Amino acid sequence: MNPKQIACVILLLIIGAMTYTAQMIHKKVTTTRTEAEDAETAAVTAENERSTAEIETAVFKTETDDIRRFLRSWLPAIDHVQTQQEAEQTIELSLRERGINLVRSRKTEPKQAAGNKIIPKSIVTTLTIEEEFAKVLNWLGDIERRLPTARMKVVQITGGSTGSQLKMDVSFETPIFDLASVDADKKKPAPKASSAAKPNKNS
Repeated sequence: MNPKQIACVILLLIIGAMTYTAQMIHKKVTTTRTEAEDAETAAVTAENERSTAEIETAVFKTETDDIRRFLRSWLPAIDHVQTQQEAEQTIELSLRERGINLVRSRKTEPKQAAGNKIIPKSIVTTLTIEEEFAKVLNWLGDIERRLPTARMKVVQITGGSTGSQLKMDVSFETPIFDLASVDADKKKPAPKASSAAKPNKNS
């Protein structure tokens, strides 16, 4: 092969290398441009979703403002009684302040609520008292004021030992709220998906 032929081969090799390099660069530029366009589209989509979420949050806050104010107003009453002992102390204080001295019977017992995390249990109080007409009714109103979340189950009034007395059998249920457990559930991380089983090398 003479020098001219060798020079032609070398020139062809150089041209081929330059062409291949140019194709690779063009392909890389095209890929990079596509990735940049995809990233820009994803960013625009994410921004739109964020704006939509902000609007929905603002609307939700507006629509639930009255409910949230209502719940906040009940928090002191919910925090007031958190144990059976506190419920008993509240009842005892009310009886003493209202001058109810003749308590025929009195029983306080917890009642579990399976599956209810917000109200895991309640305190059921059953009393039979006998006192003057005004004292009995005033005491009942005082209990409803001190324990506003309590639910009256039985209220039965009959005549007392004297004409000025009333005998009242009353049973009411005071819920014990556990709002901390709800907050704890919200803060728990989402469970991770279990990893796929590794293939057996011996199989």
